[in-house]
Amino acid sequence: MHNFDPPDLRPDAAPGFTDPSGCAKWLQALPLINVVPAHGKLLGELRELNGYSLAPAERLKMMELLREPVTFVQKEYSKKFSSRPAPLANSERAVFEGVISLWDAFSGGYRHCLHAAAGGASGMNLALLCQRMLWCIGEKLVALYEAYREIDGRDWEALHRAYGFAEERGVAAQEAAHPVRKGKQTSCVETYTQVLLLDLASPSKLTPRQIELVSGWLEHWANTVSLSRTPIAEEAAVPPLAVDLVGGAGASRRAAEGEAVRYLDLSDIRKGLRRRVSLLRKGELPGTLGLGEDVTAALAESLLIMLYRRWCEDQQSRAMPRRSVAGTAKICSGMPAVHYFVTGRPFRPRGGSRELSKAEHEQIATLGRIATHREDNSAPAVDFVLEDWQMRDESASGLRLERTGSEATSRLLVGQLLGIRPPDTKGFLLCTVRWLSVSSEFDLRIGVQILPGVPVGVAVRPIGGPAEPTQALLLPAMAALKAPETLVLPVGWFKPQRKVEILSDGALQLQLAAVVERGADFERVTFEKA
Repeated sequence: MHNFDPPDLRPDAAPGFTDPSGCAKWLQALPLINVVPAHGKLLGELRELNGYSLAPAERLKMMELLREPVTFVQKEYSKKFSSRPAPLANSERAVFEGVISLWDAFSGGYRHCLHAAAGGASGMNLALLCQRMLWCIGEKLVALYEAYREIDGRDWEALHRAYGFAEERGVAAQEAAHPVRKGKQTSCVETYTQVLLLDLASPSKLTPRQIELVSGWLEHWANTVSLSRTPIAEEAAVPPLAVDLVGGAGASRRAAEGEAVRYLDLSDIRKGLRRRVSLLRKGELPGTLGLGEDVTAALAESLLIMLYRRWCEDQQSRAMPRRSVAGTAKICSGMPAVHYFVTGRPFRPRGGSRELSKAEHEQIATLGRIATHREDNSAPAVDFVLEDWQMRDESASGLRLERTGSEATSRLLVGQLLGIRPPDTKGFLLCTVRWLSVSSEFDLRIGVQILPGVPVGVAVRPIGGPAEPTQALLLPAMAALKAPETLVLPVGWFKPQRKVEILSDGALQLQLAAVVERGADFERVTFEKA
């Protein structure tokens, strides 16, 4: 018999209702518009209901009545932590933990029903029951992705167990009412593959907005994916995409074998991704391709290309191999701090450059920064600090680092600008955060891409406007990497053909040409001399 690990029954459980009619009346009195108290009441009631002995078919009816209110408050409550930097602040973390607790409590009711069905209980729609269990776990994983939290292997095991049960009972492909979209049908295969493909999209490298877009696209694409017990022929000898129903991880292209292995056929998705990219390049609008009316063509194209690489190509092979390293790197984040440590001096909007004194060089070497008590009325006081991060591995174009301990307090976003000084080096590298991961102990792990060239701190101001100069960074051309000379500007500064003045040792007028890379807090652009 399958064990779906239902919540323990308690003799003292006292839910506010014990049948569907009582549940409906209780919900009528629940003020959903007040999200925080409604969330707390739903969580408390579900915990009581999960501890109360009920007929499985009656429990399933009540779960279906609770599904819409739970979905609503979870979506609204999640806005309080989604799109926030990692790791979450204490108040945001409390909201996140509440969202996870409610998904666990809500899925607990379905686990009760599945456990009873596995033991022979009848009177339940098995296709709907299994789909709901898969959907609950998938929604919990989305909340974890939005907070960049690591996924526990037990969540994968529960997901695989629910799908395996649906397959065993012959209902995996059977249609059931969609849990959110009224009038739409779905199935266990469709829901299961949605969860697998979203994970394969590497959410740790995506913003919450991108996660939302990919999730929405998968609602329409997952019904073209099939699962089989035999490998699917792939293009260019790419290893087959497989998932182990008794494993503790998602799908991958690692070698797998055994009766519990299922292979995903992404042939239709592969063709669809190629077709959409081709049409976007010919001028088609994202809305006409089912990608959404509020998505720019540039964002849609970049996301589709990224999905093709992660879903349809072998991600195990690396163009630039990594090697393990050890040591402590110094890190600062954000344009003002990076500019400060790259130049070694406070930013002077109207001043010129000057050489660092011997004392200032010694301060950077020992303190990681220039002391701010220097008597210089022309420079504002600054208090930028460097954090210690442990190096884990590196390649020619990137680094993997980890921050442990509670001393450091910076919070990061995917696409954020960093200045990194590796061990045993004097200068800073300019890097961007490519992925984030927060462990169960709240240690922060990141992967960064190194921008080519040694950065030079400059000041920039628009020509023909009253605006004060602001910090920017100049990166030289790197012929070996086919990288042009670029200017790193604060986000929002780029406009095609905009004329700016660069202030360093002298003044240089430039005309901005094109965006090479757009991050969370910067824009890297090419330029021409004006």
